[in-house]
Amino acid sequence: MFAHDLFADRRTGVCGHCKLAVSFTRARAQRLTPQCQTNISMDGQAATFERIWVCSHCGQGTVEVLVFGEGEIDRAPLEVLLLWPTPEARELDLVVPEPIRDRFAEGARCESVRAYRGAAAMYRAAVEELCKDRGATKYKLYEKIEELRTSIGDELVAFLHEARMLGNDSVHDGLVFSAEEVADVAELIIELTDVLYVQPARRAAMRQSRQQRRDAAKTATL
Repeated sequence: MFAHDLFADRRTGVCGHCKLAVSFTRARAQRLTPQCQTNISMDGQAATFERIWVCSHCGQGTVEVLVFGEGEIDRAPLEVLLLWPTPEARELDLVVPEPIRDRFAEGARCESVRAYRGAAAMYRAAVEELCKDRGATKYKLYEKIEELRTSIGDELVAFLHEARMLGNDSVHDGLVFSAEEVADVAELIIELTDVLYVQPARRAAMRQSRQQRRDAAKTATL
């Protein structure tokens, strides 16, 4: 997602079309509400703006909408929506156990259509499945996470609690979080599963490959 400066002419980021880290040139910016106009000056009113960026590599356009509430001129947007290309739902690596991937995938589908309470609830469910897979047996999720402290460390436990609290606040208190807050938790879960599942699987595959090369070299000398 791009930065929120309405008046910037250039941006850097990852293009949703060619998937490369590139620079973008602003092709167009206009105000959609309260009136549709090409003037993008800020004032104290609630307003919605559209911007189109062109990728320096593939030349394709990216369309985003920024929604601002009432307030100071330099206020941050309430929401930044990527309209095109259509955002792809996040996925976990296939080495991650299926129950975790299943809950995470459902949360990602909710996130991709901006159903953020549903996303928070399913990301919480993915964390619960992760705790079960790592051997936690307590009833409450808080206790399950704490059971893992000695095996996975304080930092990863903090990540798990972040996802737990997001889900709790959404399910029990009816809070709706911003797109950025939900995305942050999704990224934490991806990082967690990378440390706990993907990296060990990669190291195991490398060990197996090295052993196979050694075995082949020994066989060749016989």
